[in-house]
Amino acid sequence: CSCEDDSKHSVLTLECCRSMIALMDMDGTGRLNLQEFRHLWNKIKQWQGIFQHYNSDQAGIINSYEMRNAVNDAGFRLNNQLYDIITIRYANEAMNIDFDSFISCLVRLEAMFSKTHTHTHTHTLFTFWLQLTMYA
Repeated sequence: CSCEDDSKHSVLTLECCRSMIALMDMDGTGRLNLQEFRHLWNKIKQWQGIFQHYNSDQAGIINSYEMRNAVNDAGFRLNNQLYDIITIRYANEAMNIDFDSFISCLVRLEAMFSKTHTHTHTHTLFTFWLQLTMYA
């Protein structure tokens, strides 16, 4: 998998690509149909733009504070505990997040939000569930 932009070539790991397919495969076929692929591709292009906005020095990483803002820009409103969990799970030892980890995190959030919005959950239960699964 790769995503190209004007300034840099960003490569996603095979594991990230497998996760994207597993998380976005809504019909359980192990493959993405055209609609699922289109949804995922549009999201990746949007998220790539967000990442590049915060990656202003073109180092290929954003810090944990920028990650909070980037997650918000992507449309996810989380509590502080969830942001901390995301940092623990996706940041390196210097508390930086690379493009691959950024996309992996947002794909997981997107899949979880889209799947749970089709069911009736209380906000508290949903937040608790997110905290458990985002760290996994």
